[in-house]
Amino acid sequence: MTDPTRLDCFDALLGATLQMRRHLETVADSFGLTPPQARVIANLPEPVRMQAVADATGCEPSHLTAIASSLEDLGLARRETDPSDRRARRLALTPKGEALRVELVPTLVQNSPILTHLDDAEAATLLDLLRR
Repeated sequence: MTDPTRLDCFDALLGATLQMRRHLETVADSFGLTPPQARVIANLPEPVRMQAVADATGCEPSHLTAIASSLEDLGLARRETDPSDRRARRLALTPKGEALRVELVPTLVQNSPILTHLDDAEAATLLDLLRR
């Protein structure tokens, strides 16, 4: 038998996920991006190894390669050799990409349908629970 509270949690998380996905789609579109492109830009505060970007965004490495190519075509990012391991590649924002990120991240966070209703302590608690 299923615990009704856990089922309610499941349904609430699913609903929240759908709201967040719609929000991401709307914000990405307003910046002329796809949702995966917006997630990659939001997760690039500095040059990061491609594998780490894939891990952070939940993308398959081959999909990230396509996203990186599209961001390069838009002049928002570039791939470069990792100075600590010349076999590895990093993804870095261009100045144009950095300027876009400065606008994108606050828009994603400040207008979020879930996060705007949380104070700082509640947001920290939610983050802790979701990372478990």
